[in-house]
Amino acid sequence: MKKRISSSCDACAFRRVKCDAERPCRECRIRGLDCTSLRTRGKRGPKGPRPATCRKIKEGLGRLTQTHDTPGALTVSGSSPESASSHEIGVGLDFMVPTCPRRLPIDAYCKYLGIFRDRLYPVWPVVNVDDLISKLIFDINDLESYALAASVCAASIAQLRLPEHTESCEAAISSHQFAKDAQTVREQYDYRECHKLSSILTPFFLHIYFANASKIRTAAVYLRESIASVHWLGLDRQETYEPLDRKERSLKLRIFWMLFISERTFCAQNCFPAVLVPIDEMPPYEETDSEFSSITQAFSSLTRLFSHLQSNIMETSSSRRPVMDPDKVAIAQTDLCAHTQHSSFTEVQQVDLFVTRQWIRLLIWEYTMRHYKMSRDSSNQAFSLLLPVTIARELLCLFPSVSAESIYAHGYGMELKVFRMADALLDILACAPGSTREGGMCAGMGDILYSLKNVLLDIGGVKSGFLDKLQIRMSNSELGKRPWPYLSMQFPENAAPRPDENVVYEVDGHLETEADDLDISPVQ
Repeated sequence: MKKRISSSCDACAFRRVKCDAERPCRECRIRGLDCTSLRTRGKRGPKGPRPATCRKIKEGLGRLTQTHDTPGALTVSGSSPESASSHEIGVGLDFMVPTCPRRLPIDAYCKYLGIFRDRLYPVWPVVNVDDLISKLIFDINDLESYALAASVCAASIAQLRLPEHTESCEAAISSHQFAKDAQTVREQYDYRECHKLSSILTPFFLHIYFANASKIRTAAVYLRESIASVHWLGLDRQETYEPLDRKERSLKLRIFWMLFISERTFCAQNCFPAVLVPIDEMPPYEETDSEFSSITQAFSSLTRLFSHLQSNIMETSSSRRPVMDPDKVAIAQTDLCAHTQHSSFTEVQQVDLFVTRQWIRLLIWEYTMRHYKMSRDSSNQAFSLLLPVTIARELLCLFPSVSAESIYAHGYGMELKVFRMADALLDILACAPGSTREGGMCAGMGDILYSLKNVLLDIGGVKSGFLDKLQIRMSNSELGKRPWPYLSMQFPENAAPRPDENVVYEVDGHLETEADDLDISPVQ
């Protein structure tokens, strides 16, 4: 039996192979190498800090010593000596901790990115969560990915109104902290000169967060930043997509149309001028990847809905653009009524499509009110004064038949659309003063308005800005001067109501007869 020696020869040690006890050893004889033992054997185990590490330690201890010598430098208001001492160590030894762009734990990022993937990807199908998590884990210096992840987490918490949607500094994890993380990380690299898709997506999700936090001006700034990046990357130009392969073209088209839809929605509510102009190419209706085919199909259907929302429809009566042809208005209303749902779409997607369709019908109706004479003629709904009543009733009939999660997933956008419908009903009441007598118009509308108010309460909570606006308008209208048998409405956890249950009272027949008495003239 051959005996091993404790020290390998130089050749075997260099080649990291086993060396026997003979000299020359077997390996050196086979390969014709000189079998020598000239190298100095290194020390086993820990070898002490490297020179660079020793230098950092000395510098850090020097700063700590200087801080101790400065009177009152370490005094923290309301803190004990023990806590001050801990603070000193933490401050003095920060140089020993590896730098990390995030302040929140990676587990928190993974948790809320997973929530985005499971519940919000159908709404914004533009972020590959698995790839993003991999970048966070394997490259701590990928600042752009950290900023994007933080903004997605902040938007997800705010959009779904999770308990972590708070600005309290005492909360361990909150949407506010994720938003701060995103803003802080962005300052660590030259994000304004970044020419990647993250330069569009990060400010977009920050826009979503601030819109849900009722900070509309800040939300508008981030939306404009995102749109500016769209222009820089050329996603608003048809020729940009021609050389791209199918997968990349589909993703960039979804990003463009997501911004287009969000901008039109935000601007329509806040009287903000829209910048993006629709392009001729829509996202592909079907994807080769069957896992996301229904998601991309639903998103494509949503973009086609917004093709009805032309820029002149969103402008105020002071605009001098040519008035749309009445036949086009009627055709648009007919097309929006004719859309059908696809059984392959998820409930979240179906709710989004249905509510958006009703909202666009309402915007077109408001445009029609400004430019055409309205009547109660039910044979042509496009020019019917009472079309918002029909739209609101259809909307309220949908809500009890779907889960609350499918409604909450749309957050600020759902609040905005529900409020716009209630606001239109109050506009009709304002055109008919004195019509709130018993058995008149308000008997039916009051029921609908109160149900819409409850929807806003369920989605946005008591702090909802839209809820406050609606309550003020209702209290200032004739509805606030007498009690009404308002209906209450809550989102069920499961199925639709029984056939014998009617969530919304039928609108009183006096609605149409009293409409004849209203004098609604077009704006010249």
